[in-house]
Amino acid sequence: MTVNLTASTGAKILVWRENDMFAALRAGGTEEAQIEVIAELAELDLDDAEQSEEATRLAIEARQRLASLPSHRRH
Repeated sequence: MTVNLTASTGAKILVWRENDMFAALRAGGTEEAQIEVIAELAELDLDDAEQSEEATRLAIEARQRLASLPSHRRH
């Protein structure tokens, strides 16, 4: 199962579980999936307190929504 997140920047991020880790990819992106990089994919500045807080909220939301779902294993 994939969770779709939307940041205040308008960036849409797809998040899913791969075994014990969370993976994230910008929606429509063709790059390799990245592990736990929601802030970067959402183009949020972690040096800015408000944007850093938003990145944390998005990560928590993704974890909560995925917590009870089975892991997605890439082949």
